Amino acid sequence: MTQQDTRIRTRPDGSIDTAYYMARGRHMRSQAAHAMFSPEPAKPHRRRGFARLFGGVPA
Repeated sequence: MTQQDTRIRTRPDGSIDTAYYMARGRHMRSQAAHAMFSPEPAKPHRRRGFARLFGGVPA
């Protein structure tokens, strides 16, 4: 869970600034969507089966 601000952004009339929070939510959803489709950094492949048991030494 992320850290939340304790102060809620309000309009001059005292009501909650819903336009600000809607824009903020759209921006966060956009970032999440871009993160889903961006390539991940190359990771070393995990050894499986006998290679993991015996160190993967080629014959």
